[in-house]
Amino acid sequence: MTARLPDDAPVPGLLRCLGCSMFIASFEEEGYNTLKDLRADEEEVVKEFISALGMPNRTDERLLEWAFERKGEGGSKSSKGAAGGGAKTSEEEEDGDEEEEDEAEDEVRDQKIPSCGVFDPAWLAAVAPLYSRHMGCENMGPLLYSLARFVKPQSCLEIGAGYTSAFLLQALEDNAKELKAWEQWQRESGIEDWLVEGIEKSASSSGGLLHCVDNLAHEGTTANRLLAVAHRLGLESRLALHLDDARAFLDEYTGECIFDFVWLDGFLDFAFAGGGLKGRGGGGGGSSAGGTVVDGLEAFMEDMWPRIAPGGFVLMHSTLTNSTTRAWIQDLASRDSKWGPPGALLSLMEPHKRFQNAVTILQRRPEGYAEPIHSKWP
Repeated sequence: MTARLPDDAPVPGLLRCLGCSMFIASFEEEGYNTLKDLRADEEEVVKEFISALGMPNRTDERLLEWAFERKGEGGSKSSKGAAGGGAKTSEEEEDGDEEEEDEAEDEVRDQKIPSCGVFDPAWLAAVAPLYSRHMGCENMGPLLYSLARFVKPQSCLEIGAGYTSAFLLQALEDNAKELKAWEQWQRESGIEDWLVEGIEKSASSSGGLLHCVDNLAHEGTTANRLLAVAHRLGLESRLALHLDDARAFLDEYTGECIFDFVWLDGFLDFAFAGGGLKGRGGGGGGSSAGGTVVDGLEAFMEDMWPRIAPGGFVLMHSTLTNSTTRAWIQDLASRDSKWGPPGALLSLMEPHKRFQNAVTILQRRPEGYAEPIHSKWP
C-alpha cells in the first residue's frame, strides 16, 4: 500500500530526499514546484519529462510513485483518473478506504507485526472495572505497557494491584508473541544473524511473569477484581497475585526473587521509618520513634535494591510535585546512600494534574555493567 502524499508536498524537498537535488532547477523551469503541479498534468506527460532527465538508481520511479500512487508494475492511477477525471463520490471514497484497510491488514499479516491489544476498545472495556480515577493511572498504564514491551522484562514486581496490572500482564503476553513472530520470520527469511544468539532458547521466549503484591488496605483498591479481569483476557498464566504486605513478601518469598522491572504505585505508602510499609501495597508496621519519611524511603530501597537485576528498572509513582519525595529524588544523584545511587534516573510529569501526576524511573547499573555490543553499525 502506497499512502498518498499531500498535494502541497514540495518537489525540491522530495528530490533532496531522493539524493537528486541537482534536478531541482529543471523541475522549477517546467513549473513543477509541488506534487499538485505534477498531478495537474497527465501522468504520461510527467513521465516523459522525468525520463528525459536521466535520474539515477530508479529515483524517477520513486518520484512517479509518490506523485501518482503507482503500485509497482501492476499499473498506476492518477488523481485525475480516479473518477473519470472528476472528484470521487462518497461511495467511491468509502470503497477506497475499505480497500486501504484490507491492504493494511494484509501487510500486518505478511510482516508478522505483533498485535497491540491494549488499544483495542474491547480490551479497554474488559479492564475498565480496574480503573479508579483518583489513583491517577490512566496514562501510567499505557506507559508501563510500552516500556515493558521495549525492555522485555522477565521477572516483574508490582506493589499495588489494579488498573496498571492489566497493562503489564498484556505486555508480557505480547512480548512472547512478538518473539515467536521474530523467530518465525528469521527462519523463513533465511537471515540468521538478526536476532540475539540463543534468544529462542532463552527465558525471553516465555514472555515473563508479574508478581503482584497488594494488601487490599487502600480505600480505592480494585485489586480484588484483578483475577477476574486476568481470566477474561486469558492472562492468568502471567500473574502471581500475593495478597500480603510488601515487607512480608520480600522477606518470605523463597522463589527467584531477582526482578528486572518493578512498579511501585503510591510510593509514599512505603515511606515509614523503621522499615514499616503501610497503605495500598504495604501494610504492617508504623514509623519508628524519631524516624522521618526519608528514613523510611531509604530503608525500603535498601531492602529492595539488591533484588533488582543489573540493568533492571524501578518505577515510582507520584514523586515530583510533593515536597517530600521531590527533595529525596533531587538528592539521590548527589549523595552516597547504602543502597545506591542509581546508575540512571529520569522523571516525567503530567502537567495537567496536581496529584498522582508523575513517575520517576531508576535503573540499577552496578560497577562493570554495560549493554552488549552486537555490531559496528546500527
